[in-house]
This record gives sequence, C-alpha cells and structure tokens, in this order.
Amino acid sequence: MDSQGRKVVVCDNGTGFVKCGYAGSNFPEHIFPALVGRPIIRSTTKVGNIEIKVIFYLLINEDQNL
Repeated sequence: MDSQGRKVVVCDNGTGFVKCGYAGSNFPEHIFPALVGRPIIRSTTKVGNIEIKVIFYLLINEDQNL
C-alpha cells in the first residue's frame, strides 16, 4: 500500500506473458498472453469533408511471424 492506504498495481509486460497483480503479493493476480494489435484498414469513405475509415485489429502472439 502507498502512504495513503491505496493498493499499488504492478504490471509486467513480458515477451510471452503479461502479469498483473498488487505490490507485495507473492504471485500475480492475472496472467495472459502478450499480444500485438496491428490495424487493418478495411475501407475508406468520404462524406463531404469527413473521411470515415473502417479499421479492424489483428491480434497475434508477439513472437509469431507474419
């Protein structure tokens, strides 16, 4: 806890997994695979002077080759 009694969150962004929990705990509360999001523009439309883009994100493992 900090000086005001709040719990301190720790997040370890590793190459294979992200581990999150509270400072002082022996083990992380949550562990999940590290992912990279890459935007893919599916379409672009212009309405007047406003450009609209439809974007999807491809989520992959960080060590996966594309």
